[in-house]
Amino acid sequence: MTGGDIDSYIATFTKLMKMAGYKENEHRALSLFKKGLSDGLNIQIINNNDPISDTLKGWQESTRQ
Repeated sequence: MTGGDIDSYIATFTKLMKMAGYKENEHRALSLFKKGLSDGLNIQIINNNDPISDTLKGWQESTRQ
């Protein structure tokens, strides 16, 4: 993610994920999504969500809060 534009990051990630053949519910897709986020945003999501989502959709929603 560059420039803090989370909507562009999610759109690009989703497109590339599908092109690579990953499914939304695969753990690897979530892992790759998290790696693309800034450390600060990852920490913010972990600290502000209880329970922490274990789905890609849940993490994508959390980035917008």
